[in-house]
Amino acid sequence: MKKKNKSLKFTKKNLKALLSIVILIILIFIILYVRNFRNFADVKLSTNKKDIFTLSDLKLNDLKYSSTESEIIGSLGKAKSVEEYSMNGFNYKILRYDNLNVTVREYYDDYILVGIETTSNRYKVTRGLRVGSNINSVFNKYKISYKTGSYLYGNYNYEELTDKNIKDNIYMGIRTKSKVSYYNKDAKSESDTFPLDSILKIVYEYENGTVKKISWSYDYE
Repeated sequence: MKKKNKSLKFTKKNLKALLSIVILIILIFIILYVRNFRNFADVKLSTNKKDIFTLSDLKLNDLKYSSTESEIIGSLGKAKSVEEYSMNGFNYKILRYDNLNVTVREYYDDYILVGIETTSNRYKVTRGLRVGSNINSVFNKYKISYKTGSYLYGNYNYEELTDKNIKDNIYMGIRTKSKVSYYNKDAKSESDTFPLDSILKIVYEYENGTVKKISWSYDYE
């Protein structure tokens, strides 16, 4: 009879411990789940000394900005469809693949890569990031100068990005509740009369803390 009570007591002790572990696991899961539903535009960040967004960040697997159309086809294969259009005096093509659009612009007798848009995790873009990456990973791959607020870093405000009177190089990182964007506008000399600006940009659109879409471009605007 004593042995039976001892066995019963041992079983209840084990059950209580197991129940505590299960509750702890559920709580951890809830905390992690809720964290992904935060407003990442308001999350306090830690400053760092990472590099700002530059031309070297415009990549797609083994391709990069200014890769030729033949290099693109060699890497990605023949596009499923091609759309042609003209803008600002230049001819363009959009090469469409599964969950990937690649924009090329005429350059002398060829076409070069000037932009991409993807919703697929098959493609690594830059700094090891891709669709499916956690948005915190995006923050931590680029420079952070400000712990709070919309701007992550920058030397001008977003509104000044299109100010024709500013000849300086303009760069910034901005976050909202649905995307993180980085910009870099080329400096212009006083003698440069070309009416269009050259602006680099990369945009990470996210939902519930996970990157769902990435697009980048470097073109005349």
